[in-house]
Amino acid sequence: MARLMRWVIGAVVVLAFAPRAFAQDFVLRGAEPAYHWGGLYVGGQIGYTSSVVNFSTAVGPEISDILRDTSIETDEQISQWSLLGSRNPTSTSYGAFVGYNYEWESVILGMEANYNHFALTAVSSGALQRSFTDSGNLPAGHNYFYTMNVSGESAFSMTDAATFRARFGWQAGHFLPYFFAGLAVGRIDTATATTLSYTAVDYPDSETPPLTPLNDLAVGPETDGASQSGQFTYGFATGLGIDFAITANLFVRGEFEYIYFAPIDGIQVSLSSARVGAGFKF
Repeated sequence: MARLMRWVIGAVVVLAFAPRAFAQDFVLRGAEPAYHWGGLYVGGQIGYTSSVVNFSTAVGPEISDILRDTSIETDEQISQWSLLGSRNPTSTSYGAFVGYNYEWESVILGMEANYNHFALTAVSSGALQRSFTDSGNLPAGHNYFYTMNVSGESAFSMTDAATFRARFGWQAGHFLPYFFAGLAVGRIDTATATTLSYTAVDYPDSETPPLTPLNDLAVGPETDGASQSGQFTYGFATGLGIDFAITANLFVRGEFEYIYFAPIDGIQVSLSSARVGAGFKF
């Protein structure tokens, strides 16, 4: 990613000091040529995307299903235990954009649709043992001491993301630095599986006469799993970029984008992308 960013910066510097052989393509405003950014534009791009995929509660729905209608799930929230970890898959990306700018003197406001294709995959697995005491739904004076064993695995794959942005830019000669924010949509595949078992031993309160302990419990192992393909997940996108005008109709750009997606199937994903691209303005 660092090498790509150095290349982006170098390209912008070279363009900034290029000979002004295209001065006839610009409209003069005082001593400095200015570019008309208003109107429809399209383009393509290539970049690098890194991600943070948080699987910590990815197997929660399966645990909740195994322990449905039990007091220990109600009291201990076992499905919310952080069983799995996070992963950081990366990928090159490529895509296209189309947008429309409105121009008011040096202020540029616009709307843009931006699409990118990549290949992000990750897998996380883990196991956890915990012990606790719970007296829910038991006769008075009785207390089960539980030993819970949970293991699970979750897989994630993401191939596409699109953003629908509002842009705010400020024209500075041939440059258009801009900020954007908007809605993000992604397409992902997920798969999870979990295995759960537990034992319970009753330790009654000290009473006279002594209480007879309840029978010991041994449950499981029980397994549950689920998979979903082609799901759409939604989130928020924001970022910064800069366009540089080459001629009246051609421009190049570099930008950084961050996307946060709402959790889906217990998996939370965020993307950070650096890109370079070129566009044609009509």
